[in-house]
Amino acid sequence: MNTPIYNMLLKYSGRKPLPFHMPGHVMGRGLASLFKDAGLMDITEIPGSDFLHDPGGVIMEAQVLAARAFGARNTYFSVNGSTAGIHAMIRAAVKPGGKILVNRDAHSSAINAISLLNAEPVYLIPVYDEETHLALGCRKADLESALNQHPDIQAVLLTRPNYYGVVPDIKDMAEIARSRGIPVIIDEAHGAHFAFSSLLPETALESGADACVQSLHKTLPAMTQTALVHEGESSMLEPGSLFRNLSMLQTTSPSYVLMASIDIAREIMEKMGAELYDVLYGRIRAFDAELSGIAGVKRVKPGAEGIETDFSRIVLSFQECGLTGLEAERILRESFGIVAEMADHYHVVFIATPFHTDDDFETLIRAIHETVRRGYGPAEDRLSFVRAPKTLPEKAMNPGEALSKPSEIIPLKQAAGRISAAPVTPYPPGIPLVYPGEVITAELSGCLAEILRSGGRVHGIMDGRVRVVKP
Repeated sequence: MNTPIYNMLLKYSGRKPLPFHMPGHVMGRGLASLFKDAGLMDITEIPGSDFLHDPGGVIMEAQVLAARAFGARNTYFSVNGSTAGIHAMIRAAVKPGGKILVNRDAHSSAINAISLLNAEPVYLIPVYDEETHLALGCRKADLESALNQHPDIQAVLLTRPNYYGVVPDIKDMAEIARSRGIPVIIDEAHGAHFAFSSLLPETALESGADACVQSLHKTLPAMTQTALVHEGESSMLEPGSLFRNLSMLQTTSPSYVLMASIDIAREIMEKMGAELYDVLYGRIRAFDAELSGIAGVKRVKPGAEGIETDFSRIVLSFQECGLTGLEAERILRESFGIVAEMADHYHVVFIATPFHTDDDFETLIRAIHETVRRGYGPAEDRLSFVRAPKTLPEKAMNPGEALSKPSEIIPLKQAAGRISAAPVTPYPPGIPLVYPGEVITAELSGCLAEILRSGGRVHGIMDGRVRVVKP
């Protein structure tokens, strides 16, 4: 296998060395049974293993191979997930206190990075499809208007695809921003597989991004916490700045198990990715055919112009049988052992990969049949839901300023009119409804309370209480 890091680990452990160095489990001896094999590869930076923060050996070789496979000028390993990559991209593109244009439904890690820089976010509101209850990404006209109103914007951050597999066309937006000298950075955490099949949308780099981050563990055969940060061939970022910032944010004791996992996943997908996704496409088409025969459930796909969908992201609605997505997800998990990626009031979201089998899809179909049978029947009043307000909350101060102010925790029902001192984030998908520095309205408070009553989880609300800036 052309896997420099993994090959090095196999060679090293095969020599049966006697380590008097970290980690303390000594080649797996001190680990519980299931971890012992992994412990053989869990080494530290020793002669021959290279250095993540100054690569010149096997890590450099593996990153060069990844750049070739994913179509990047440079690729860097992140063992701190896409979160570290998002922080690094923002820091490379935006000066402290500067402005960044960002889609409002960005992941919480983006607003955390903006807050730590004390930067000023300017928000793009994604289009919302009332029929499918899905966000469809941002419009070119809105981006252009925002850039005209804020000529001092230093970077554009967009999320593509979103949690529901919705993939907006960003080529024109990237061209508009870059024509003004503004780099475009993309949170492509859910799109690492796009590079390996023509059945999938184009990658962010192919669409003109200066840099993007991808979580390998979300869709590829890689371990949790593995991610890649890519620079485009014509990136406008200062040379070396992305690597320097990523190095500042990552652990100085990187996991060789995780880096080897990245190495292996790249090798598998480079050699067999197209074939694997061809097979998966056929399996999902067969699944769709069987699903269409089940009354009470349907697969949700937006049909808007300029929007693609990731065929491997299966989004189901159980509304016709009277179940919310949260209720259907609970039935599937508790009664049939099927664990979805996430659920919200309207949807249940499944991530399908080439490593699901025909039997897996048959099991899912049978469980869906039974879940629909347990539905309550059509009941639109039951399924009505308080959706997030269409207008943004009033911004009283920048997120970084709000996070640095003295704060207090009060009941959510008393929070109307107060300034949030923390992100308030339904999770999954990890998209804040209220950012630090924004005024919590009565409408937002009601929306958050309804999410909790429906069985959803909201980070930032603890026992019905929320953190706000002290007056």
